[in-house]
Amino acid sequence: MAVPGRAPRPVAVTGAGGFVGRRLIRHLRNLGYPVRGIVRSPRDVDALRASGYEAARADVRDPASLRAAFAGVRAVVHLVAILREHGDETFDAVNHVGAGNVAAAAREAGVDRVVHLSVVGAHPQARRYPRSKWMGEQAVRSSGVPAVILRTSILIGPGGGAAAQFADVVRFGPWYPLVLQFGGRGLFGPLASLAPLVPVLGSGAYRLMPVALDDVLPALVVSVERSSFEGQIFEIGGPQILTYNEIVDTTAHVLGLRRRRLHLPPWAVRAVVRVFSILPNPPITDDEAQALFEENLCDSSAAVQAFNLQLRPFEAAMREAIGAQRAKE
Repeated sequence: MAVPGRAPRPVAVTGAGGFVGRRLIRHLRNLGYPVRGIVRSPRDVDALRASGYEAARADVRDPASLRAAFAGVRAVVHLVAILREHGDETFDAVNHVGAGNVAAAAREAGVDRVVHLSVVGAHPQARRYPRSKWMGEQAVRSSGVPAVILRTSILIGPGGGAAAQFADVVRFGPWYPLVLQFGGRGLFGPLASLAPLVPVLGSGAYRLMPVALDDVLPALVVSVERSSFEGQIFEIGGPQILTYNEIVDTTAHVLGLRRRRLHLPPWAVRAVVRVFSILPNPPITDDEAQALFEENLCDSSAAVQAFNLQLRPFEAAMREAIGAQRAKE
């Protein structure tokens, strides 16, 4: 249902076929917003249109495609980013230069504002991935387009992402790398029950603040609506500071599984990550392991107040995410 008085121009969402994007465009449509999903592949364009969305094809590395995709839109929510590099899809090309291309194209299209999704830990001295996100922020801020930047912690929600990864790590334990490479969930599930161990890198005492994706969506919507937040950066993490050990234990509890943690000493961590590096899709890279040990914390108080957020505990977020996945199986 359209909202009376709301401008008919759509809100464009880059990365609309991804984990966050799928959830956001549904949320926007439920609120009455016209939405234009921006995706890279023809298959994703067809999928969006089949679900009743307006869709356009564009690549953040191709400014001309972005200019065409943003024609006539009201605002742009930029979600596209990569966590790992593949060929010419590098952190610099996608997370940094790509964000600048999006902002420049949005400015040329005359949009009201860009809402840019970044990550907690984005900093000029950070490791390669968060540093590339920080550089993307700078490209957006220097573009001249009105912008709001939201830095989020690990997002937990239905449809994949960290919740699915946590669940599989706990469910399959030492067999998780093989499941990731070759599949065989039906085979490795019973094997995992014979050795109910979850390998943990190091002490597992490093701390994180996972946050429910659905609890973050209102901040994205309000940022689209309100000009008063332009030029600001907000950080959003979950309401709990949890150790990785607590995340593993809570995930096992939600899954109804009994698991014991197997802590790997530093020398073993280095050896395991080195072995994983030869795999086409390693469970964790050296850069990711080092980032994990450095922790990922933030102060969400400004965002909670500004956007009136209601942040749920990790267990509640995991139950929602895992329950949605089980309903599909």
